[in-house]
Amino acid sequence: MKSAVISIRRCNVVLLVLFLAFTAATSAGIENKSLKQICEEADRLAQTPDGIESAVAKYRSVIEIHRANEKVFLAALHGLLEYYDEPGRIEDGARFLLALGQELQNPENMKALQKEFSGFALKHRDVMNRITEEMGLTARQQREKKSKEEAERIVPSRELVNAILQRKDKSLREKSLAELREMLSPESSNRDKGTALATLRSALTAKFDRKPFRPLVAPLLKSEDAEIRMRALQCFPALKATTRDLELIIPLAEDDSSQVRQEVGGALIHIGNGQEKEKVIPALMKLLKDEEYKVIERTLRSMWGQYSSPEFDALLIELSRDPRHRGHVIYHCLSTMRTKSPEVCRRLIEELDEPNWNDSGRAAWGLTYGVTDEAKSLVEEGLLKALPEETNAYTRKQEFRALRRVATEKSRSYLRSVIESDMETEEHKDLAREILAALD
Repeated sequence: MKSAVISIRRCNVVLLVLFLAFTAATSAGIENKSLKQICEEADRLAQTPDGIESAVAKYRSVIEIHRANEKVFLAALHGLLEYYDEPGRIEDGARFLLALGQELQNPENMKALQKEFSGFALKHRDVMNRITEEMGLTARQQREKKSKEEAERIVPSRELVNAILQRKDKSLREKSLAELREMLSPESSNRDKGTALATLRSALTAKFDRKPFRPLVAPLLKSEDAEIRMRALQCFPALKATTRDLELIIPLAEDDSSQVRQEVGGALIHIGNGQEKEKVIPALMKLLKDEEYKVIERTLRSMWGQYSSPEFDALLIELSRDPRHRGHVIYHCLSTMRTKSPEVCRRLIEELDEPNWNDSGRAAWGLTYGVTDEAKSLVEEGLLKALPEETNAYTRKQEFRALRRVATEKSRSYLRSVIESDMETEEHKDLAREILAALD
């Protein structure tokens, strides 16, 4: 009996894998009814000798469907957490995660699975011992490989970072910066260069002369090592880069490495700073059409309304209708545009209907400035439609602020109704009075 218990304990790896597959698939929202039907068919087939093989195939198909959906589960979880990772949504995200964690650790699920597993392990003790020995070796090999990879991973030198960031010993800082430049020299190994770039990036908040680093980092943008290119791209914009350096960055929008492409948008925005539209916008559009979700996301998050053109605006509006990118486009791109075309304004007005105040409030805030003359009438119309229905105080305040910049005589009757209403707050009444005063 003791050896059987040991066998069960040594099989914990198998149990964990099975349990995760089971719970992940359950949480992914699979049609349980259809899977139940398959299982019932398998039960019926298993009653006859001729149907055993078909029953086994159906039982396994149910399990494989659960396993296959683990990736879907993780992708959905990633997308959902991206949504919750914004002000105003974080509490809901925390509640969701806590509830999900409790579900995944449901003792009833665990008890049922462990009962099945334990019964099989007790009955076939020798076979389970042998197989778990083999799996244990594989698991150990995987752990050793992971440990080796972590040991080889490029990380900043904490000693150099701390020496550069400290303010008491200027000579120590200068000595550390000199050591960093030495590590970036052409004669250094890629390992040293990678460590130096990671260290440099971590120390960029300190005050020191960036100029000597620029000629050392610029050539690394063309390194054969993708991680070196990526890390050089992270540092380069802060090294006194100018718009002339855009020629070094733009080709990287087509880099083979998605890790590199993820950094290109931020570098273009930082260095271009709204200039060289004819060069920067095509590169940004290329990144926003990338096959990798993370490249598009990182590019969107790097923007702050610096660039606009009819084609570029149209692409952003298209992306804003994709649930995966909508929040980032509204928050980082459309609402922050310095000059908002009628098309951009129309899309922001649509967002005022969004029940989540974080999205509608951001759209309303975006309409408080930058509205072009040709867009003012449609913005006024949209705000007059949205204001009576809006219940969130922040969003409504932003809508009043936006209305003040576009209000005409069309707004007068609504503004008077706000002032005369017993249901309106004094703050909103004051906002309405200010707009009327401006009209008068």
